[in-house]
Amino acid sequence: MSNQLMKTEMPAADGFTGWEDSVEGAERPEGAGIIQGALVKFTNEAQWTTRDDDEIATDLALIAVDVQRVVQKWQDGLPAETRILEPGEKFPDLEALNAEVPQSEWVEGPDGKLRGPWQAQHILYLLDPGTMDKYTFPTGTVGGRIAVGELRDKLVWMRRTRGPNVYAVCLLSDKHMNTRFGGRQRPHFKIVKWTRLGGDGGGDVQALPAPETPTPAVTLAPVQEPSLAEDFNDDLPDHLAPPKPEKADKAPPNRRRANLMEAG
Repeated sequence: MSNQLMKTEMPAADGFTGWEDSVEGAERPEGAGIIQGALVKFTNEAQWTTRDDDEIATDLALIAVDVQRVVQKWQDGLPAETRILEPGEKFPDLEALNAEVPQSEWVEGPDGKLRGPWQAQHILYLLDPGTMDKYTFPTGTVGGRIAVGELRDKLVWMRRTRGPNVYAVCLLSDKHMNTRFGGRQRPHFKIVKWTRLGGDGGGDVQALPAPETPTPAVTLAPVQEPSLAEDFNDDLPDHLAPPKPEKADKAPPNRRRANLMEAG
């Protein structure tokens, strides 16, 4: 998707393949086509709805087919400029971009404070495998970014074990999140299964099975107490070893000879 995965390469067999209805030379706004199909949003009441506020069924299983990252400059409630980031490209410094915009063009954010017109967004594309209806979830919130990031991380790990054409089938759900304004629900994509799109071997994909035997617990090697030789540094060279303590009951040599003479 990114307007690429949505298009399946097929041989030109009829008029459906290679369909094009744009006009040559016609101007097209930058970033047009970012929203594909029905726009979905997550409300403050933790409900998933369409743009027209129609509630989306909680049991609607959708395939997460692609994600894009964009930076947009908003004006009068509409994106005036849109920049689509390339794979691996970092987000630009939004504070620096907004600092160049007069405060008169700033708008009030959800927290009641003014925010600049330049905003970063993650855009998730979803597909209904039964009807082929497309859905787009754009989000510029912290909770939305976390939800998309978690989904992306799980997908990357699954593809490392099951191949590159594996996709997540998920339900639109919610999850608790702590914020500086208190706890609230955030978007969450509950993965119910995995599937393959395109190529050979399409169909459901099972996650890796759990190991048959439990992972052994980490064992600590015993640590031996120092030997008597180590206590007195007997294994060190003479010029490095500290002087060895003398035993308290050891008499000087001269005194020992005197004792022998007296005993004789």
